[in-house]
Amino acid sequence: MISIVIQNDAPLVWKASDWLKIREEHRIVGSLIGCLVGLPRQDMFQGLPLMLLKEEVTLLLEKKLACVVSDSSLAQQPDESSREKYLLYKEENKKEQLQCYDAQRKEQITSMIDRIIEGKRRKLLGLSTKKKKLNEQENSNSEETLSPELELDRDEILKNELNKSSANLSPPLLVQTFSSEQWVKESGEEVEWKFPETLHEKLRYSTFKDLWERGYYITEGHKFGVDYLVYPGDPVKFHAQFLVVCKEYNESFSSVDFISYARLGSISRKTFVIATKPMNSEDILYQSIQWAEK
Repeated sequence: MISIVIQNDAPLVWKASDWLKIREEHRIVGSLIGCLVGLPRQDMFQGLPLMLLKEEVTLLLEKKLACVVSDSSLAQQPDESSREKYLLYKEENKKEQLQCYDAQRKEQITSMIDRIIEGKRRKLLGLSTKKKKLNEQENSNSEETLSPELELDRDEILKNELNKSSANLSPPLLVQTFSSEQWVKESGEEVEWKFPETLHEKLRYSTFKDLWERGYYITEGHKFGVDYLVYPGDPVKFHAQFLVVCKEYNESFSSVDFISYARLGSISRKTFVIATKPMNSEDILYQSIQWAEK
C-alpha cells in the first residue's frame, strides 16, 4: 500500500519505490519538488518528495492503491534527545572519515618518503629543490655536494607529515544530508480525504479519471493556463498532445476567450480541448478547437 503523507495540505510521496511504482504501473506523474541529495545547489533536476494532484490522490484511493496519512512528528521540533543522537552520530562520522583519510594519506606519504627525505636533505645543505636547478646540479658533481654524513630520522619525518595532513583536514569534512527522519518515530494516522467537493472539482476529477482510463498520462496545465496537459505516453518521452480545459455544460465564455484558446493550441502545436459533462449524464464530452485553413 502506497503511503501519501499530508503535510501543509500538500499530498506527498516520500518513498522512491512508491514513486517508481505509481509512475510505471499506474501512470501517475505528479511533480517532484525536492532537491537531489547529491546535487543540492541546482534546480534543473528535482528529487523527492513527489507532490500529487488532488485528482491523482482521489484516483489512487478509489483504486485502493494508496492510503492518506498525516504524520504529526513532521511538525514537531527535534527534542534534546534527538539533538544529542545527531551530534553523537556527527562526531562518530567525523572520526571514521579521519581514520579513512589517515590510512590513505599514510599509504601515499610512505610511497613518497624517499623523495621527501631527499628534498629535506637538500634544503639543509642549501641546495635548490626546483626541478630545473636540480637537474643542473645532478649533471654537475652532486656526489661531492651531498654529504653522506647528514642523516635524517625517517620515522620522525613520516610522523610529522602524517600529523600535518590530519591537522589540515578539520574543516572540509563530508556531511550527510538525511532524506528521512532517523531518530523520531513515525506516527502516521490515516485521515479522511475530501476531494472532490464542489461541482467544478467533480467535473475536473471526472475528466481526469476518464482520460486516465483511456490510457493517457495527465499533468497539471498551469504552465499553459489550462487545467490539464495530456500526453500519449510518459512525459519524459513525449510532448503533450492535448490542452484540456474543464467547463460546465451550460457555462458560456466570450468570443475573445474562444479565439485565445484556438491561438494557444495553434502556437503550442497542440490540440485545445474543452471537456464538459451534460446534466444527468456520467459521460464526459470533448470539443476540440483548431484554426481552419481558408
